[in-house]
Amino acid sequence: MRAGRLDRKITIQRKTVTQSSSGAPIETWAAISHRRWASYRPVRGDERFGGEQWAASEQVEFSIRYSSDVADLSPLDRVIYPAPDVDTPTPADNTIFDIMAVQEIGRREGLRLVAARRAERPAS
Repeated sequence: MRAGRLDRKITIQRKTVTQSSSGAPIETWAAISHRRWASYRPVRGDERFGGEQWAASEQVEFSIRYSSDVADLSPLDRVIYPAPDVDTPTPADNTIFDIMAVQEIGRREGLRLVAARRAERPAS
């Protein structure tokens, strides 16, 4: 995997579930990889009308180097692009991509993350 193609920075997050003092489950997202170098490639996008609203989706591919901290990525994780600074909270929802598939590139050379961003807007 050529380093020159890894020209974007992403943050990869995993959902964690804890319990509040009352016993109710609390879902939060914890970063498992901050500001990781990646390549970005748009795959497809579409917009549909259904249920009295427009729904748009965008599918992209991120390629990253393989390492032990990302070896167990799955569709339960998500990508923040562009990566926020470590000190700032997660940006607006339009930069959150849900991972749909994880594919190994070569023999532990890299990982291809197929991810989707979904945006909804009311019908006019």
